[in-house]
Amino acid sequence: MRSWGPWAGGTAGDNVSAEEIIRAELKAWGRNDVDEVMSHFADDAVFDIGPSYPRLSHKDAISKLMKAFFGRGTCVELEIRHLAVDGDVVLMERHDHWILDGKQATWPVMGAYEVRDHKITAWREYFHPPSES
Repeated sequence: MRSWGPWAGGTAGDNVSAEEIIRAELKAWGRNDVDEVMSHFADDAVFDIGPSYPRLSHKDAISKLMKAFFGRGTCVELEIRHLAVDGDVVLMERHDHWILDGKQATWPVMGAYEVRDHKITAWREYFHPPSES
């Protein structure tokens, strides 16, 4: 595990935690800004959100899927319920709130996210399918 900041041989501008990167990512989802969402991913990132979707490798492939996600609906909020951090790994339970086909949909998500050099290198999630609320 790598620590950030002057105490770890970095500079004062390097002390951005894995948690801060993931929180910034979730805010970008809430703004429905695919370019901002993708700006947090490493070029060699992996994206795995369960058996209903392909496991993707590399930023370009992930970007195509993100464009499809945001093309199908509007993300209202990714609401954090619980969050735990162990170095460069963030574990999060949340509720995703979207508008799909003009209707509000909410579903629970549990995820594990890995961050290296201020970028998301792994995004793994487990969730129940969306339900109307």
